[in-house]
Amino acid sequence: MVVVYILIFILVLGLVICFHELGHYFWAKKYGILVNEFAFGMGPKLFSKKKGETYWSIRAFPIGGFCAMSGEEVTDSMLNPGDKVKLVLDDEKKVTKIVMSLDLEEYKDIETTTVEKADLFGKDMAPLYINNLEVKRDAVVVVGKTENQIAPEERNFFTKGVWKRFMVCLGGPLNNFILGLFVFLLMAFIMGVPNYKTNKVNEVSGPAAVAGIQKNDSIIKIGDYEITTENGFGEGAGSISNAVHSTTDRKLNITYTRDNQEYNTVVYASYVFNALGFASYSDDINDSNYQELKVMVQTKAALGGTNKTKAYQALNGLRNGDIILKITYYDNDNLSKTYEFNTWEELYAFALNDAKEGGSVEVTYKRLDTESNTYKEYTTGKYNIYSEKVLSSQGYEAAYKQIGVGAPSKFSFFGSIWNGIKYFGKAAGTIFSTLWLLFTSKEVGIKDMGGFITILNQTATYAAGGFTSLLYFIGLLSVNLGIVNLLPIPALDGGRILFLLIEGIFKKKINPKVETIIVNVVFWALMAFILFILGQDIFRLIIQLR
Repeated sequence: MVVVYILIFILVLGLVICFHELGHYFWAKKYGILVNEFAFGMGPKLFSKKKGETYWSIRAFPIGGFCAMSGEEVTDSMLNPGDKVKLVLDDEKKVTKIVMSLDLEEYKDIETTTVEKADLFGKDMAPLYINNLEVKRDAVVVVGKTENQIAPEERNFFTKGVWKRFMVCLGGPLNNFILGLFVFLLMAFIMGVPNYKTNKVNEVSGPAAVAGIQKNDSIIKIGDYEITTENGFGEGAGSISNAVHSTTDRKLNITYTRDNQEYNTVVYASYVFNALGFASYSDDINDSNYQELKVMVQTKAALGGTNKTKAYQALNGLRNGDIILKITYYDNDNLSKTYEFNTWEELYAFALNDAKEGGSVEVTYKRLDTESNTYKEYTTGKYNIYSEKVLSSQGYEAAYKQIGVGAPSKFSFFGSIWNGIKYFGKAAGTIFSTLWLLFTSKEVGIKDMGGFITILNQTATYAAGGFTSLLYFIGLLSVNLGIVNLLPIPALDGGRILFLLIEGIFKKKINPKVETIIVNVVFWALMAFILFILGQDIFRLIIQLR
């Protein structure tokens, strides 16, 4: 499965990056800017094919891509007096090829020419020339096996007006937003609009599935709570959600109907503690151990088959099947208090109330020793937990209780469009809140950022959830890339846009060479930062695979 997840990761990343670069390409071509190369990936070329005036290439490392336009970076003149070249002429004695590699076999019969004067820029449509020979405006320069078309003034990025350059820079992020919205709309139409006014279940998983509840069963009673058809999957009185959360015991007596027959079953609800990094373990649950605080800290994902939480990664970290005994909680002032737990409800109340401001915890637990067949007691190292504020900003609950049933869906054209727009808005909101937290919260920092291995893990996690789950991740990643690229950092599209706004306001161009130097310096700083984040990823991976 690891190979499958890696292939999905490459396809997803390739789709998002290529669509971004196609945005730049579209607006560049629209405004007559020469695009020398459109590449997926970075590093050495694996494949390259020229179509028209552009090389389309795949490079070794699938961690990015680029759309190389003439004039993005200001360089010295391509030809200088004293340079030696070979010139290929057409029937009108105009130069069509400028051969810089003099030892190429196919041009061995052409006489070498020393450049005395040359102009390949042609300001204000002035003729191009080398010595006394006119050069065609679509002539190519041959270096080795590569033939790149020359870029006179009218084909250069930096000679275009502010608005045109603005649209070329904005084109990449804009395409990411278009892709994100399209994917979210597609997902919304596939899923349909949830029908909350019913007590008939559609999706069944986890505890409910273990208890024998099936799709199209109608839940009519949970404990002492009657479930109504009008509000079954809604909120408040008569809803499944209200009944589950209002019943203090984990053990739920559920009455349901199937084919007009009434049945009773027992469902042991599961608890998910996002803040603490574990969930209730339910593989071997029964009437005698349903309140045993046995936890799960691993779920299906990419590498090593696991997605491992902070509770797993901590020193003496938790493992599936460990049983919680007590938790020492440290608040943000490092003041500690120890809580002992006998039931899931007690732990649930702790997660929702006492630990909602964040801080850190040490978990004392017992683990079955397979050799002696006895339990031994351990305590994890201290690990940080996120506050309710941080978790909610990312769309997570600190803790929740569930039985594993989902509402059926119905088709609604306008409802699906509205849901797709809401998914898009939620994705954008999550990214903005994350960026805000990075600069304002003590809980979130560089240590929490992830790179390509993290994206690989996330790709696998969403892919394991099915096609619509993967679609959501593609949309989220695309919107993420679009917003991040709009940050006013010189090496990103947002940095270029910032320079253009300054130029538009003050009616004066920033010195192109200065701009190029700034962009290059920041670019390499970003590369160093990416390597640092990748190092963090590798460190986490080593912990996961230990």
